[in-house]
Amino acid sequence: MPQETATMDAQGKAEAAKGGWAELLQKPYGARLTALSAGIGLHAFNEIAIAPVIPMALDALAAPNLLPFVYASFFLLVITGGLTAAPLRRRIGARAGLLLAGALYLAAVATQSLAPSAPVLLVGRALQGLSDGWIVALCYSLIADLFPARLVPRVFSVEAIIWALAAVLGPLAGGFTAEWVHWRAALAVSLPFILLLFTVLPMALPAGQKGQADTPQKQGQGKRRLLPPKLFGLSTTAGCGSWLLFLMSVAQSVSAVFLAYGLGHIFGLPAAAAGMTVVTLALTWSVVAMPVAGLKSVASKRRAVRFGPLFQALGCGLIATGFYTGLLPLVVAGQVSSGTAFGMLWAIANQAIIEDADPEHRMTTGSLLPSIATCGSVFGSSVIGGLASSAGVIDRMAGGAPHWEALALWGTAACISILALIAAQGIRPKATD
Repeated sequence: MPQETATMDAQGKAEAAKGGWAELLQKPYGARLTALSAGIGLHAFNEIAIAPVIPMALDALAAPNLLPFVYASFFLLVITGGLTAAPLRRRIGARAGLLLAGALYLAAVATQSLAPSAPVLLVGRALQGLSDGWIVALCYSLIADLFPARLVPRVFSVEAIIWALAAVLGPLAGGFTAEWVHWRAALAVSLPFILLLFTVLPMALPAGQKGQADTPQKQGQGKRRLLPPKLFGLSTTAGCGSWLLFLMSVAQSVSAVFLAYGLGHIFGLPAAAAGMTVVTLALTWSVVAMPVAGLKSVASKRRAVRFGPLFQALGCGLIATGFYTGLLPLVVAGQVSSGTAFGMLWAIANQAIIEDADPEHRMTTGSLLPSIATCGSVFGSSVIGGLASSAGVIDRMAGGAPHWEALALWGTAACISILALIAAQGIRPKATD
């Protein structure tokens, strides 16, 4: 009897370990997680660490007027990479695709860092955007293939932590390297991520491995589609989920464009303090994502998804009120609330979208998820930011007086969050085994 009880206890512990953090770090998942984290971390670090260095580079190359074009070329090519990653994987396989993208990324970094003129820098940044888009899209498309469903939420929570680390360390790495070494060296600070990817990839996706994850796939004879059929529909989890990711990214773009600017001009915060306020969202996202990754029941997942946009709307309201009243703690609370929103639902929504996609479109769907969020950010920055600039909002904010502009900006973001809340009602996540 004691022996039988001990056996049952051991089996219970083994079952409890399934889907836990310990299993995620064991073979073969540890190497796979490291490879995907390197790829996704490269995207996050590249976007956050290098972006502040670009103005310095263009000033040094006597072409600051090219700044909008450099930013636009990067993000447009990131989206292009996301759209073309699935065809690339079908043609040559995920492993070869990542190696090709990594090689192109190295060439792009060299082009930027050694650029003799601003147009060459623009070309390098565009190539970096394409390779970056391929890498992050291929990594996302591999998550469902390389990990069992019980581990997928924890994989997404790890990626949220990677984003938070990039948000904190990226500006420091880029800024300090530009200040203490040179702006050319700062443009190459993301190289450790690509080197880590090259190092771990042979263990994560061995050459000649058979299986869906790294096998080129033959296309059917049917009509090829740029977007899988369920995306941006109104009656499926994948459709509602894609709208959720897009709309929340549009709403968040208001803070991405105007928050640091307002903190500096309205509250008079130095760059470092403003930066730490901005990254509060990413840090909160990571902290919240870890316990959410352990949710298993359908009911708990639905609650997390459906309450998430409410937290974003609340966060937008707090930020607007903080700017209007001149109370910085309200702005920080708004950032925490917004980070809570993303931490509550992002992993669950991504997994639900992938699982709801038709089997023949699942790979394409997974690879497009980063591009959907990027499109939302670009759309929000261009439309809301452009309209605000045309209306003279930035000039009035520069005067340092918190007027109706803050209410208009983050009030618009709150309204978009409510639209995301409507989309969230159509997401039906599955239970985790």
